[in-house]
Amino acid sequence: MSKPNLNKLLQQKAELEARIQQTKNREAMEERKRDTRRKILAGAYVIKLADNDLKKLGKELISAGMLEPRDYALFGVENDSSDFESNRLSLD
Repeated sequence: MSKPNLNKLLQQKAELEARIQQTKNREAMEERKRDTRRKILAGAYVIKLADNDLKKLGKELISAGMLEPRDYALFGVENDSSDFESNRLSLD
C-alpha cells in the first residue's frame, strides 16, 4: 500500500470517527430533551395532584428529601422543617 493511499484512508477514518461522534452527541442531546420533557410533564401532573397547592407540594418534597433549601422559595415554604409530615400527597 502506498503512502498517499494510506494517508487518504487515515483521513477518511478520522472523518468517519468525527461523524460518528457528532451523531452520538446529537442522539445524547435529543435524549436529554426527551428526559426534560418527561420531567416537565410529570411535574405538571404532580402539581395537579396537589390541587395546585405549591406550598403543600413543597413541604412534601422537603419531607421526601427532594428539595434543597435554595429552592424553598419556589414553593413558598420557609426554611423550617416542622409540620412536613402532615397531609402527605397520595399518588395512588
